[in-house]
Amino acid sequence: MSVDSGVAASFQQKLLAWFQREKRDLPWRRATDPFHIFAAEIMLQQTQSATAVPYYERFLKRFPDIQTLAESPLDEVYQQWQGLGYYSRARRLHDAAKIMMDRFDGQVPDTAEELMSLPGVGRYTAGAVASSAYQVAAPVVDGNVMRVLTRVFRVKGNPKTGAANKRLWEIAEALVPDENPKDFNAALMELGSLVCSPRKPNCGGCPVSAHCGAFEHGETDRFPETPPRSKTTALTHVSAMIMRGRRFLLTQRPDGGPGGKMWAGLWELPRVERGEGETVEDAAERAGLQVCGVRSRAVGSFGSLRHSVTRYRIHLHGVHAEWLGGDLEPLECKSAVWTDSESWSEYALSSPQRRLIGKAFDNPSQNLLFS
Repeated sequence: MSVDSGVAASFQQKLLAWFQREKRDLPWRRATDPFHIFAAEIMLQQTQSATAVPYYERFLKRFPDIQTLAESPLDEVYQQWQGLGYYSRARRLHDAAKIMMDRFDGQVPDTAEELMSLPGVGRYTAGAVASSAYQVAAPVVDGNVMRVLTRVFRVKGNPKTGAANKRLWEIAEALVPDENPKDFNAALMELGSLVCSPRKPNCGGCPVSAHCGAFEHGETDRFPETPPRSKTTALTHVSAMIMRGRRFLLTQRPDGGPGGKMWAGLWELPRVERGEGETVEDAAERAGLQVCGVRSRAVGSFGSLRHSVTRYRIHLHGVHAEWLGGDLEPLECKSAVWTDSESWSEYALSSPQRRLIGKAFDNPSQNLLFS
């Protein structure tokens, strides 16, 4: 789609002037190392900027360059990523670092096309890295940009698919300037984040409202025309803290395949989905046997919590159990270890599992199990 050159120039000028006044001071915006910018963009794929900042700084303190990351074990990468969620991003970043060492002389590729050959890098991330790290005039279209452009240009249809998505990329490509594409793309995303919000956008504070078709027609609530969210699915999971003397059992999730996609590679208490009509105690005893071949006897619950993963709403129960027998066998896990109250935190666990184990230690009625 063509955009009038005069409109594009005015849009760029107004947006960049606003950005210089209002932009947030985020560490990756000050970064000049392409790897630091690349790492930030991977983190930001499913995480808000304010949330990502401490994780970004911690991660780069441990892995300041591509070689250090590529040569580090994946478990250590998971450990540094811990708490940020969506751990597949950490695995892909690790894989990308190894590929960059092998195929790109230890450098971040400087074209969007080469960037898209790396795992976890789609068109948006490639454009963001190319424009931020190398000042390439590559377009970016993320959720914030989608919202801005669908409103400004009144783009009808689902912006994430089909003709509407194609049109948005064409508009973004027509708008991004050859000079200073880094700040322009950052400004477009910042506008969607701070001003052009999903509900009740601050049109009075928008620097490009004069160009906005939705604002002109009083249709900001209409755009973007996203379909209704899919219904959520409620699940009940049970994790068994199987005690053997002063130690308890941790198992490592598979890297992939059936049941391995969610929390792949992370450690957890043996966990199963509770069956219909099954008690949490029975499910806890089944967990050790099913996941790693260990027989146990449930002795009492120590807490529960609720959390969400994509479209799933999970009620997670924790149950103490005593080891009765059986050698560790990786049946539905990658590995299994016995750990103790001083060592368990060294393993990379998902946030829900870390919180659940914390409940076991915080429950005074169960302290005797760790004495």
